[in-house]
Formats: sequence, C-alpha cells, structure tokens
Amino acid sequence: MSSYNYYAPPVREPNRRNPLDYRMTLTASILTNLNRGECCALVGVGSCGKSRFMLHLTRTDTIQYHLNDNAFSHFFVLVECNGWLAQETWAAYESIAYNLASFVGNAEHPLLQNMRPRLEATYDAIVQNRDLAFRHLTVALDELMRGTRLKITFCFDEFDYVFERFDAQLFRNLRALRNRFKYQLTYLVTTRYPMPYQRPPEHHAEVEEFYELFADNSFAIGPYDQKDSEAMVKDLETRMNYPLRRETRDMLINISGGHPGLLRSAFNLLETLKEQPTQPKRMGELLLNEQMTWKECKRIWDSLTLGERSTLKRLATGRSTPQDTVVLSQLKTKGLVVEVQGHGLRVFSLIVQEFAKQQSDV
Repeated sequence: MSSYNYYAPPVREPNRRNPLDYRMTLTASILTNLNRGECCALVGVGSCGKSRFMLHLTRTDTIQYHLNDNAFSHFFVLVECNGWLAQETWAAYESIAYNLASFVGNAEHPLLQNMRPRLEATYDAIVQNRDLAFRHLTVALDELMRGTRLKITFCFDEFDYVFERFDAQLFRNLRALRNRFKYQLTYLVTTRYPMPYQRPPEHHAEVEEFYELFADNSFAIGPYDQKDSEAMVKDLETRMNYPLRRETRDMLINISGGHPGLLRSAFNLLETLKEQPTQPKRMGELLLNEQMTWKECKRIWDSLTLGERSTLKRLATGRSTPQDTVVLSQLKTKGLVVEVQGHGLRVFSLIVQEFAKQQSDV
C-alpha cells in the first residue's frame, strides 16, 4: 500500500470510532461492489445503526483497510439527506455540491486540490442560480472526472423521505449523471424500505430507471453479530461507568438479539435500576413490557410493511402458515427472524417477539 495519504480526515467523524473489522462482511461487500462501479442500497429497520454504519464506511482508514491501493483513487462523499435545505430538486444539488466541495477542501489528492476553487465556484453558482443547478453540477463533475481514473461515490443517508417526496426529475437527473460517468460515479443509499416501496405503484414507472440501479446490489443491515454486540455493550459500560457481570452481558445480548437500539435502551434501563440479573426469568421481567425497550420495538415495527408485520406476529404467536414462507425469508434476510437448531424459525429478539404478540392484527 502506498504510504502517501491522499485523504485528510472527513469533515465529520463519529465521536466513538468503530474498530476496522466492525460489521466486517457487510462493509467488505458494499465497498467491493462500489469499487467495481456498482450502485448499492443498504436497507434496515429503525435504529439498527444505518447512519453509524455510513460514518464507519466513509472513514479514511475503513476504506484503506478494505480497498488497499484502490482507496487512493476512490472517494466517498457522505450526503445526509435529512439536512437538505428544502423539499425542492435544487436542494439535492446544493447538498451534493456542498458536501463535495467540503470533502475536496479537506483532501490531499493533487487532482482534487486543483479542483477546489472550481468546486467552490460551482457551489456558489448553484446557490445563486437554482434553475441551472443541475447543469453547474454536471459541468463540475465532468471537469473532475473526464480523462482521470478517479471514482466518486455519493453516500445518501436517510433516503426514504427523498425517494418518497421529491419530484421524479431528480431521479432522472441522478440516473443521467450515473450514465454520463458510468463506473466512475456510483451511489450508495440507506433506506428503511426497499425501493420503490416509498412511492405509489402507479408512480413506479417514472423512477424505474433510477431504482433499477440498485436491484442487484441491495444489502440488508441487521442486528449485530456476537463480536460487535459485545463491543457495543463494553463501550456502553465504559461510557456509563457501569461494568456488567459476564452472565448479565450475555443475557442482555441474547434477549435483545443484538439490535443496537434495543441493546442501548436495555442497558440504560439496567443502569438506571442498578440491577444485574443472573437469571433469564429476572432479565425478562425487567425488559419485557417496559416503556424504554417498547419504544425501540415500535421503531422496528414501524419500519416493516403491513405484510411483514402480519407475518412476524403470526410467527411470534406460533400461527405461521405455508403462505408466510416468502415473507419469512425476507425477514430472515433482514436479521429479524433466525433459525434455531432443532426449533425452526423464531423472532430474533424475545423483546420484539413479546411486542409483536401484543400488536393488533393488521
């Protein structure tokens, strides 16, 4: 690997940096596909850590760890869609240009440094002339990438609202940019629902060319595995100055199923109560039917389609039917259903299972 660092630290870093092998398989798969020139979608339920994962994925050392020398010509620009200035198409171009200019302003790659004044001027032009915002962005990207081997991935976090509410012209233009710089320009989006679920079926055709970019490379982000779950709990122990007994930690991970939001809320409850159960019965008494954990369950529940909710409830209550097979497979891909050897399928978390049992039939 080259010793010259073409990157500078990203504009914003998480306060608590994940280890380089955090969500190892998922990170490697997404970065590999993006580097090949494929667009990717990351789909996950509420509070499963999508935004935290995006911060990890766009870190300098994460990219170098997974892509080696390819990292020095491939740049990942984080675009947080919940920070867009308006629900208008020009706001998308403003945000892309702003984040690209900010990234270039902190980068050490010589080609990017040479483009810094141009990109800053592009941002000013987009702000001052909204009608020509897309044209200004296209020209700037053309000057940046034509005749070079540079690759850029725009990482759009919290994309559901954008895909649901914004005019179809935005997605046609984003597809046009992709076609213009094919394999040099890619997109990564995070959503709660697979596209095109966010838009009414009668409007799918007008955005089909955009969402088909992600059809072959959609990844589910599920609960943590054992390693990442333990790392998160130990981080909570350190920050809250409340170390857990080993058996308490293991039961906490098991009952939450490794879901980041549930892990956090359940740990906070134990710390508040100053309890460290050593028996599953007591752990269940504390964490089931409890407002703090129920709030996280609702976030998960609200992230599911009506069909997924119905199927999950039937599984939780032991009433699954052969007709549930396809949806159960989808839920298994998301990590919300797991297979227990000798016992078949079950809801990934006992807390979510109890929550699902108590929901009204859909």
